[in-house]
Amino acid sequence: MTTAFRVGLSVGAASLTILLGSGSARADAAGDKVLAAMDEAMNRAKSHYIEYDVTNQEPGKAETKLGLIVRMKGEKRLTEFTAPADMKGTKVLIQSPTQMYVFLPAFKKVRRVASGVGDQGFMGMTFSTDDFQTRFSDLYTANVLSDDATTVKIVATPKAGQQTPYAKIEFTVAKDKMAPTELKYFNAGGTNVKTETRSNYTCQGNICSATEDKMVDNTKGGAWTKMTRKTWKVNEALSDDLFSKRSLEQ
Repeated sequence: MTTAFRVGLSVGAASLTILLGSGSARADAAGDKVLAAMDEAMNRAKSHYIEYDVTNQEPGKAETKLGLIVRMKGEKRLTEFTAPADMKGTKVLIQSPTQMYVFLPAFKKVRRVASGVGDQGFMGMTFSTDDFQTRFSDLYTANVLSDDATTVKIVATPKAGQQTPYAKIEFTVAKDKMAPTELKYFNAGGTNVKTETRSNYTCQGNICSATEDKMVDNTKGGAWTKMTRKTWKVNEALSDDLFSKRSLEQ
């Protein structure tokens, strides 16, 4: 974490020299450096085990509750529903952005989810599977928008030839952990379609995670989902077999 803080300070000093008076920024190496440092901070753990309480709120409707166990290793993600009762035992396996499977206990079958649905709501939440990505610098290039003592704001746009779920993402990054605290997602028309806030970070060594993660869908009247972390373990031994299609039925 000390190293991340030093990186944040050096990035901040460099970016200050290239800010424009209008508040926008030229294409700059400092923005890419922030994005790369954020990626590094978000991907230090070999694995994560997280239990969540989830609240969904749609305008004009009562809140709904979910329980989740999420296991992550590299880009692979296994989500198991523990509540409500009619969803208990449902599992969703993401092996890559184009390989996703769901196990429905009522049918005792594993089904592949069609590619191209990554931008749709995940199991009734305002988060989509695209929103669970933890690496951005491979797909996006970034420019610095603003910089102060504690945060740096960058805007990320797709690299040439890359297909990305969003046309632009604005990040607010806390320098002490090089962790994003707010992400604004934009479509090709320049509309801020979603806003995500990650708050109350805690750390195990130099690995940090938000206690609360809230996504507001601005295209659906402000509908939101909040994921509240209950249990978090890092660097536990998770077998590769756990993230296989065959393991979903077990």
